[in-house]
Amino acid sequence: METMARPPLLQVMEVLPDHKTRDFELKLTKMAEGLEDSEYNELHTFLSQNIYTTTESKDILFSIFVLLATYARRMKNISQFKDLVEVYGEHFVDYPLYPHILSLLYKEIGTNEAIEQEMAFAREATQKLPNQVGVLHHYAEAVVNSREQGLAVSTQDLEEAYQTINRVVHLSPRYAKFHSTKGRVLAALGKYPEAKDAIRKAIDMEESTKKDYAIRINDYLYHLNRIQTNEFTDMFSEKITVTEKSLEESKVEVEESISKLKSENLQMLGFFTAIISFTIGSMNLLENRTFLESAFLILILSSSLVLAFVGFGFLFPVKKTNRRSTIWVSMAAVVTIIGSFLAYYFIK
Repeated sequence: METMARPPLLQVMEVLPDHKTRDFELKLTKMAEGLEDSEYNELHTFLSQNIYTTTESKDILFSIFVLLATYARRMKNISQFKDLVEVYGEHFVDYPLYPHILSLLYKEIGTNEAIEQEMAFAREATQKLPNQVGVLHHYAEAVVNSREQGLAVSTQDLEEAYQTINRVVHLSPRYAKFHSTKGRVLAALGKYPEAKDAIRKAIDMEESTKKDYAIRINDYLYHLNRIQTNEFTDMFSEKITVTEKSLEESKVEVEESISKLKSENLQMLGFFTAIISFTIGSMNLLENRTFLESAFLILILSSSLVLAFVGFGFLFPVKKTNRRSTIWVSMAAVVTIIGSFLAYYFIK
């Protein structure tokens, strides 16, 4: 196969910043924004022809690889991005930035398993490049992406992501996407007003001259709509919870009222039954009795009725009563019964 001439863009790549720096990533991102399809194909062919040779600097080949991957990712061509990693990725595993590239790929794939891999490689990248703003940003993004997809993410991870994205925004305040990610992290923490403000700021700051401007704005609007939906959902869920609690409390109160009413009715029924029984019994007992005997019997039966009513109140309490009054009434009834028996005994 005839070896092609070096693409003109390689002259720019020869003077790129160190591949461990954020400037390296930014320069290649800027190149990807203006990359034409013909230039992409030319660089891809050059990479495939030189990947197994030693005639070209490995750093140059890595720069080409990152540029092509960045272009494919920004244009949402996931299959193209995946093919690049599968074919050429193994040649660049010793580069500290490579786990970051892998994490970005798994983010675009988007399955639950891929999202777990995204977070794992993002964490590995922060360990290898702890001061690279782009790497730090993507770690925060990977954490919140996992949360948004319903995967288990601890509060500690979210707080760490929040601290990380705050640091990133402080270091690079003019990069729109960083504000979008901050908004997503804030939403995951339940801070919806601040989250919406951050997303709107990202929309305002995004440069309309970029080739992928429409894609990015659409992405920001998606996150803004999702945050608003989650906010309304949480508000309604909270109201439903309060309503359910109120209904449960009302149900308990109604049940208690019904129970008390039943006890009161039962108590009154027993009391009136006792009065009727007392009246009928008194008439039967008073037949052929002297006036004095009849008086003592009525006192004894009345006091017994009072004691029965007091005892019934203890068995079926309806409301709190004065214990001292109850004791005095009971003692008076007992004294009346005993006194009636004694008086009848001595008088007779």
